[in-house]
Amino acid sequence: MKVYISGKITGAEEEAAVLFQQAEDKLLAMGMIPLNPMKLQHLHGKTWEEFMKVDIKALLDCDAICPLENYEDSRGATLEMLIATELQLPVIKIV
Repeated sequence: MKVYISGKITGAEEEAAVLFQQAEDKLLAMGMIPLNPMKLQHLHGKTWEEFMKVDIKALLDCDAICPLENYEDSRGATLEMLIATELQLPVIKIV
């Protein structure tokens, strides 16, 4: 199962890198295929909208979403969760 990791990145990039990597490692240990948006190729400008277009395309290729605890603090992650919910993707929670 391919799982998109969703959480706050903007304004917390260093902390996010650690949290997203930890989530990726846990999902791998569970036998899942994690998709870490921090590792996607973002070959464009640096606007929020441009990042989200790439990330949402990646989300749409996944079978489930894994929200980090801080996802509600992020406009982008909240949007990703809304899309995943509306598409009825399973939510994988990790501790």
